Amino acid sequence: MKMFAICCLVLAVAVMFVPAAQAGTKCYHLTNFCDGLQSTTIFVGGDQGTESVGLWDWLCFGNNTGTLQSGGPNKFGTQPLYPYSGGSGQGFQANFTFKPVNHTFDLYATQDGHTTFAFQTAQPYTTTNGNCNPLARQTGVRSATGR
Repeated sequence: MKMFAICCLVLAVAVMFVPAAQAGTKCYHLTNFCDGLQSTTIFVGGDQGTESVGLWDWLCFGNNTGTLQSGGPNKFGTQPLYPYSGGSGQGFQANFTFKPVNHTFDLYATQDGHTTFAFQTAQPYTTTNGNCNPLARQTGVRSATGR
């Protein structure tokens, strides 16, 4: 019994020191919308610690392309552009905040850098581990930005 307790303690301590980078890639499914988000959390060190990078198919094409996005775990954003492969800065900057405890997200944006507005608040989502395939769903529902 003592040996079992020591093994459990060693395992618990090891889990505490596993870097967040090993969280890997997650696919975010926005329950009421067709958007797809894929995020990979990596260890970057320094003050930041971890960074989340990925893609957001905000136009719901469903062909595994999207606008680049970055931020921290459960909070990231981008300036959506189309075509996805380039363009000039225009439109809006959008930021997602995911709340894993209750599986809801908020999507706020700015068009001028001084004010914000809500695209969505307290909307449900689910996640799956690994890459999204496809990135967005072709379900007939609109995107979270209403586009």
